[in-house]
Amino acid sequence: MISQNKYTPIALSVLGISLLITVSSVFSSCSEAAKNFKPTKKDTLSLNEYAETVTIEFTDSGLLRARMFSPLLIASKNSKKPYVLMKKGLKVDFYNPEGQLESYLTAEYGISFPNEKKVKVQRNVEILNTKGETLNTEELIWDQETGTIRTDKFVKITGKDQITQGTGLISNQSFTDWEIINYQGTINIPHDQIPRPRPLIPGRGRY
Repeated sequence: MISQNKYTPIALSVLGISLLITVSSVFSSCSEAAKNFKPTKKDTLSLNEYAETVTIEFTDSGLLRARMFSPLLIASKNSKKPYVLMKKGLKVDFYNPEGQLESYLTAEYGISFPNEKKVKVQRNVEILNTKGETLNTEELIWDQETGTIRTDKFVKITGKDQITQGTGLISNQSFTDWEIINYQGTINIPHDQIPRPRPLIPGRGRY
């Protein structure tokens, strides 16, 4: 397990690769470089450092704010733009200052940019919060400094009795204060089709 503290630079040997990581308790808008980055064939050949069944903790002033799980991390040796792939997916539990679970995120793919302190997640991205709201999209950027998550993709938010859709979204990491950038509409869910409430369950889950 790797533990990281807010605003404290920590030199970590991640899978044998020395990276300087400064961790905040929350995540936000992405740079164009992080958003558009895709590993090249040359980069892929250098991804030969692995770790399995990984748990990473993010703390703020000694308080746990997030815990990330991934079945497999693959670290790049690219000194100009180091990155860590989570190609088998990831789950992130987000906590409030009282240590209570506020939301969790799952995705089938992730890539972390330690120098930029950003994580991009893709493919069947889902966030569930304490209000019973579920966000579904295909891509999110999670920023470790500014305290928000962001996407410019199509989003669907399913509430207790409504579905809201649009393109683009910005939210806090707990997904309790969100805004759809290009709102498309809200659909009322028929009473007999209202989904059952899903509990917030901490831990690795299928990841």
